[in-house]
Amino acid sequence: MIKSKNSVLEQASKWFLRMKDAAPDHVDRSKFEAWLMSSAVNREAYQTIADTWEDFDSSEHIKQLSQAMSMKKLDDDIRKRHKTTQLAKLGALVMLSISGIFGFNTWQNWHDKPLETIAQASAPGQMVTHYLSDGSKLVLDAQSQTQVLYYRDKRYVKLLQGQAVFEVVKDADRPFVVESAHARITVKGTRFLVNMINHKTVVAVDHGKVLVESLASGQPGSVLLTNDQVAEVKAHSAPLPLQKSAKDAFAFLQGRLIFDGAAIAEVTETLSRYRQPPVVNQSTTRTPISAVVDVKSLNKFVKALPSVAPVKLEESDTQTAVVDR
Repeated sequence: MIKSKNSVLEQASKWFLRMKDAAPDHVDRSKFEAWLMSSAVNREAYQTIADTWEDFDSSEHIKQLSQAMSMKKLDDDIRKRHKTTQLAKLGALVMLSISGIFGFNTWQNWHDKPLETIAQASAPGQMVTHYLSDGSKLVLDAQSQTQVLYYRDKRYVKLLQGQAVFEVVKDADRPFVVESAHARITVKGTRFLVNMINHKTVVAVDHGKVLVESLASGQPGSVLLTNDQVAEVKAHSAPLPLQKSAKDAFAFLQGRLIFDGAAIAEVTETLSRYRQPPVVNQSTTRTPISAVVDVKSLNKFVKALPSVAPVKLEESDTQTAVVDR
């Protein structure tokens, strides 16, 4: 497979060097167009060569690739000559086409290296707002954690804990992908929320469109969400659309927590993002909880839980336990 890819890359580089400055009536143009249209693999290889040529306008990128491929002579030329860009571009294309497995793997490693890596975390009771390099906005809910990786062909965020709101700047060439423990969410440009809560992932869309997929093997299908729609993905399950308004999910940004038929475990996990010591569910009740809670009055709501469910509170220095009554 690698040998085949290198063969196509070699053909693509030869056509690119021959045709990049050719006149419209060049004698080989019809042959070139026939080769290009004969296979999607050919077109992809040619685009790869063209993108590499453009990206190597940066002398820093030239230097990085020359070091990675141990091309000392090319590196010396870069340092000594003023007209280094064209030479390095040619050297890069030649190496891609003739260096075989080593050359292809080196280029692949360069291509797959993140351009930007950011770790973001928030403490209990604290929300964090961060603007990413492309202008997209990330708002972390309290006690949440993400890792941001920006590549040449995609923007990737791993939600490690809690909840986050994303306002994504459109970039047709780099889709924005968020992964949680249960789901993958892919967008081009939109405002949406991802919440890992009670062994599931909830996705809510304010505006735009997002594609929600399960990460569980053997779970085919996906859900396309648009304005004011919500879906959830549980472990080992396909995405499930919910008959709820996305507006409720975004209410925490205004200091309100809205529970609509929520399980007690989901309620306590959410409250613990804003409260120390945390609230821990140790009960077996299945009573659904519906309430609108002001974060500033959180403790009042905690103390009122025994009035809305068959539970009682056991306080200690390390936690507030919700147990069966």
